[in-house]
Amino acid sequence: MSPTGNRPFENHIGILTAPEPRRAELKPIALVCDGECLGRRLDLSSHPLAGWLSRQRRSGWLLESMLPEIRLLAMLLAARRPRARPTPPQLSDEADWLAARIYLLRLEKVEMAETENDVLARANDRLRELCGAGAPQAAACAAVSPQPVWLLAGWAPFQQAVRDVGSAAAMAANSRRLRPQCRQRLDALLPLLRAGAGRSGLQPR
Repeated sequence: MSPTGNRPFENHIGILTAPEPRRAELKPIALVCDGECLGRRLDLSSHPLAGWLSRQRRSGWLLESMLPEIRLLAMLLAARRPRARPTPPQLSDEADWLAARIYLLRLEKVEMAETENDVLARANDRLRELCGAGAPQAAACAAVSPQPVWLLAGWAPFQQAVRDVGSAAAMAANSRRLRPQCRQRLDALLPLLRAGAGRSGLQPR
């Protein structure tokens, strides 16, 4: 259940257009994590997400592949850690991706299975390491029902309602509306990320 008593997908999510608005009621958000899932498989046409996504008609969902700042921040968070030798096939882990989603989408609550709470704890820790005591943190909400691994349900203080009819095209349109926020918030983090890269011996470009 959502913090307001609604199931997470029964309302339109809201899209934030300013980087730091006044406090607002938390609204449900659903992120299709296609950027991460599809990036792990070469034969994208046979990935089960492709067929699943074509059947969805929900309003207000977001496509992570249309928000490349999430992937970039996950990679930058991974680069802050000491480099393993040999380089692993996947530099970023689940906590890097979740931390990037929490920060860029301003998530305050995330629906997670109890077995995944350690991933959320690590994501919050990485944001604290990067941003200090005032880092954004997300709390866990118990999952109402099992969800596909490529779907993240959460709540954020968005204010502008989205009223698009469902389908992948509407999800892409919603994502384009949200992208300016992601760019602004990532830009605000770049000085901290560059400082961390310098300490780890990496050369920022």
